[in-house]
Amino acid sequence: MKLKANEVGRVLKSPDAAIKTFLIYGEDTGLVRERAEQVSKALVPDLDDPFAVTRLTEEDLKSDPASLADALAALSMTGGDRLVRLRLSGDNATAAEIITAVDKGEMVAEARLVIETGTLRPTSKLRKAAEAGKVTVAAPCYADGARDSLALAEAAFEAEGLSLAPDARAMLAPYLEGDRALARSEIEKLILYKGLQSQRGGEPATIQAEDIAAVSAVGSEAALDAILEPTLGGNPAKSDLAYARALSAGANPVGVLRMLQRRIDQLDVFQASGGDAGAMARTGIPRFGPAADAFRKSTRLWSGRRLTQARRLAFEAEREVKRSGAPAEAIVGHLLQRLARVGASNR
Repeated sequence: MKLKANEVGRVLKSPDAAIKTFLIYGEDTGLVRERAEQVSKALVPDLDDPFAVTRLTEEDLKSDPASLADALAALSMTGGDRLVRLRLSGDNATAAEIITAVDKGEMVAEARLVIETGTLRPTSKLRKAAEAGKVTVAAPCYADGARDSLALAEAAFEAEGLSLAPDARAMLAPYLEGDRALARSEIEKLILYKGLQSQRGGEPATIQAEDIAAVSAVGSEAALDAILEPTLGGNPAKSDLAYARALSAGANPVGVLRMLQRRIDQLDVFQASGGDAGAMARTGIPRFGPAADAFRKSTRLWSGRRLTQARRLAFEAEREVKRSGAPAEAIVGHLLQRLARVGASNR
């Protein structure tokens, strides 16, 4: 079944029990990931349960073409629903064949399948298989325009008792267009900068243009590049020194974590968009100069499973900051060192 763009959110929020496969694709990799997460949570209560959820990548299919069929056919060890999540970068003949086989009843699927991938042409095997299927949904994800991005931001701000000054609204729009994940990162940084509603004692606050200038991608990345570059470039000693200096200068460790997550998103956007000059432009990274050189170096160290590992480690650190009660400075510092050591081993 082929969905229209305005139908995607509603269908994925409450998926039909008859649907076996969900293909979520498009140029906005952040929105693709968000939609995939949305439908996955609707299908399986606990996405961190290894008995309920199997995660596969394009590299898994290359090394073992039967891995997807095996994962779909496996019985649940605990008796609950099972889900297979597959992340691709584009078209994939193996996945297309599996979709068709499941749809025609030629293969029994004990689990449901969520595929997230990049832009697909109407002639791609994967998209054609999903659109023609009777128990398959093909869900396109197009990049948000300025109006959609601002609506997303204002809804998040309103939930925390924040509002946008008119000049701040106009200033914020360019930072949000193009990729949902990067937009959410900018929104979360502004919320943290102004303080959560609970931290402000319930008092309302207004985001001004100077607030955006203080925490915008351009300004904050320039200030934190001294940490991110050695961390993702595989230099543990330099990363540790830069982090210590940043903390002594008053840097917020949660802010460092958010910027690291945003950089991981940018690496993901670059890889999923083809890894060329156009992909570089989509990330928001300057195309020339030291910052561009450092980013290109990190793209050679972080891709595929390594990038997935980096995202997982950052997510685990965020969860630990929220739940463990341990000092955020130590948790984020440990994460930076782990990533720097992984980067060093990747070189």
